[in-house]
Amino acid sequence: MRVLRLAVALAVALASSACFVVSLQPVYEPETIAFDPALLGSWASADEDVTLTFERGEWHSYHVAVTEGSDRYRVSARLTRIGAGLYLDVTPLDGTDLPAFTLAVHGCYRLVMTEEGMTLAELNYETLEQKARAGASELPMVIDARRNVVLTASTADLRQWLGLHADDEGVFAAPTPFTRR
Repeated sequence: MRVLRLAVALAVALASSACFVVSLQPVYEPETIAFDPALLGSWASADEDVTLTFERGEWHSYHVAVTEGSDRYRVSARLTRIGAGLYLDVTPLDGTDLPAFTLAVHGCYRLVMTEEGMTLAELNYETLEQKARAGASELPMVIDARRNVVLTASTADLRQWLGLHADDEGVFAAPTPFTRR
């Protein structure tokens, strides 16, 4: 599952060989952090193979427990708005000591609240990997040795790019629906 793949990658600081889209900078500025209590609680994916449990964290953040079967990972998330869109910036759990030479990278998900629940969509690896290889993106990015797409843009540039291109075809992967448990 896409949500779990990113959570695992963040939890182990990209120790696996899977391919992700990560950013060196957050998608939020401190003054753009939002908090929506409607996210608090447990959410299950449509096939119930992934459960997300949002708890209130420090400084308008969320602590999120990601559960798939017997696997459980915790991450921190911050909600931000860019134009009409809502985004979750996901990082390793706040206060977690990371090993030396390990960077706490950021994942970006588009969040849509619906009457039925919510959907989360990650940045589309295939689209951004093709753009990075072709040098065809105005957003600075590189492909690392593990074939992850690493966005190297500043927060301001990342926010501006998302504001212009978030609705472009293929920028985000297909959304994963979640319903409240």
